[in-house]
Amino acid sequence: MLEYDAVTARIFEISPYTFFAVIGIVFATSSFILLLLKHGYSIPKYTKIFLLSGLGLLIGARFFGVLTGLYVALASNTPVTIYTFLNTGIVFYGGLIGFLVSFLLICKKWNKKIEYRIVDIAVVCIPLFHFWGRLGCFFGGCCFGIETQSAFSILYTTAINGYINTASRIPVQLIEAILNLVIFAGLFKLLSMAKLKGQLMKIYLAIYAIMRIVLEFFRGDLARGVWYGVSFSQAVSAVILMVSLVSTLLFNKKEKAYV
Repeated sequence: MLEYDAVTARIFEISPYTFFAVIGIVFATSSFILLLLKHGYSIPKYTKIFLLSGLGLLIGARFFGVLTGLYVALASNTPVTIYTFLNTGIVFYGGLIGFLVSFLLICKKWNKKIEYRIVDIAVVCIPLFHFWGRLGCFFGGCCFGIETQSAFSILYTTAINGYINTASRIPVQLIEAILNLVIFAGLFKLLSMAKLKGQLMKIYLAIYAIMRIVLEFFRGDLARGVWYGVSFSQAVSAVILMVSLVSTLLFNKKEKAYV
């Protein structure tokens, strides 16, 4: 059985999560620039928008961390205090929403309209960043899987509530990393389809939401809380999936009205 100790792991004296997050930013930004070049868009202007949207990512990730604290308190029936919101981390979904909202708003502000092909290009790069982020989760010791005695496991050492824990776990972080690469490849292919112009954000959000709902059942960390059997990320995924599907139905109805 493979073994990994995430407690003592360091890469060039840097935490694995930070190390892989930086690599993810480099890969995502480089891919964005190459796609801008391929499709003939202004590299300086849109790269600046792409990077500035990172501020929205950070704010959104932290804000959803605060919401997670509230969700955990409600799930565990504990009093809501200032520490409920302070003792929280960051959440991918918050970062994703913060990034997308910032990207759309800045595009609207600078261009007076939203160029949805640019949004498509930005969306393609998100799962590539997320691939590296989930590798950071695995090597950093967070977002770990449930315990299992199956052959498809790894002897994983991490810290849980301040205590060192070693157990045979499903490497759910690596599974999600691989699936993100698959999504990236699929979106890259769909980018060349003219009839899907402006639709890749909804497609990505729907696919990821479904994937996340399923993967949450194999997560062993309870920091995000589970309320009536539903984790915070599953609740967010369900809302995003419904919004994406309704938006798609309305778009298709509008398109048919013009035919």
